[in-house]
Amino acid sequence: MKYKTNNSDKLKTPYSDAIEMGGLIEFSGMIGNTDNGLVAGGFECELDQIFKNLKDGLDYYNLNYTNVIKAKILLSDINDMPKLNEIYLTYFQKPLPIRTTFAVAGLPFDAKVEIEFSAKK
Repeated sequence: MKYKTNNSDKLKTPYSDAIEMGGLIEFSGMIGNTDNGLVAGGFECELDQIFKNLKDGLDYYNLNYTNVIKAKILLSDINDMPKLNEIYLTYFQKPLPIRTTFAVAGLPFDAKVEIEFSAKK
């Protein structure tokens, strides 16, 4: 198993950023944060930062967006779904990863969106 703990070590969080097992990489839920905390600007800015963070994680495993096979998306407001779909399609092409999207009562640091990804080598 290969663990990615760059961010979790830096932020002293009680989980790993990602884990690789048998060619499958599972990424912990990502919010739109940088080293300075949650990005300003709301939903769209947070979502773009999540995809930047995902790229960093994929790079760590020598992968790219085409290796992503699943996304589990948590929204603080389900009305953000049309904008989510629009931005999401700028990062993924067909065949698209399988996906689950649902609204939640709240997210860490008052984030608007959190996404958990799975990728395959």
